[in-house]
Amino acid sequence: MRGEPRAGGARQPAIGGPAGGFGAAQARFTILKSYICTTFFRLESEGKICIAPDRSFAAFNTGLVNKRYDDIYACFERNSSTWIDEWEWKFAGFTASGRRGLGKRLVELFNPLPEPAEYFSRKEDLLYDLDKDLIIDDDHVLIDNMSRLPLDFLAEELRGDDDAMDLIDEIRAADVAGKRRLYKELGDILEDDDRLFRRVRARLNEAVETAKKRVRWNFKTAIPSYYPRGNTMSLLLPICLMDDEVADAALVVQLMPSGNYQGQTILTMRQAYTNARLICRPDSDWLTTSSRANEEDEDDE
Repeated sequence: MRGEPRAGGARQPAIGGPAGGFGAAQARFTILKSYICTTFFRLESEGKICIAPDRSFAAFNTGLVNKRYDDIYACFERNSSTWIDEWEWKFAGFTASGRRGLGKRLVELFNPLPEPAEYFSRKEDLLYDLDKDLIIDDDHVLIDNMSRLPLDFLAEELRGDDDAMDLIDEIRAADVAGKRRLYKELGDILEDDDRLFRRVRARLNEAVETAKKRVRWNFKTAIPSYYPRGNTMSLLLPICLMDDEVADAALVVQLMPSGNYQGQTILTMRQAYTNARLICRPDSDWLTTSSRANEEDEDDE
């Protein structure tokens, strides 16, 4: 099945949906689009995309509900266009089962109705075990993804290095393309200077230890997350670098077959919310749609 539902086409408000926060409506629809597309990817891997026997109609469960807590389904019709390069399917709309039009057709064609995506089958996907060791990929977090860290934090930790401070000043004024190049140069400085690297790593480790203490106090601090590219589950830990009460980023922690946790990468707050929202609306005091976020988010790696 090919095709992409338009986020703006939903006629029913989704309770717990990935809307709200992060500023303008465009940002909200970006989160919704990511949610719908990634949900589709997961459902396809689970074989849960329902297609009518005559291939005239298809649908999937979005995992969202309307105000009455009815499941919302994305529906598609066979594209009758004769253009060779057209999609096989075209988006027909969102609906709840049994409602006039698409909802009735859904009930007519599918039994059982399309099922929601499932992301976890074991408690380890939901709960962080404080007795297990956590090893962080420091190079990937601090060098490869330096742009996901607060610039004020980098300025504070790299003080004393004139070249680094000059680059930070340039980053503040640069456009998106310029920022990428400048962050690469800043990362090279950090990689080549062991003293600076140890300083920044020590501050990261301090933030991680604080996050573990928060997990001990409230297990909901560690938030389940889904990584689409790897089709894997992980947990998110808050990384507070500038203020102990405000998370600046999220550490992606994955349980490995050995029993150790691997700190795989770091995410901006917006990236973290998008990944976590695939599982459920985060019940958290640190990850919400109003959380602080970078304007230029990179793809999760």
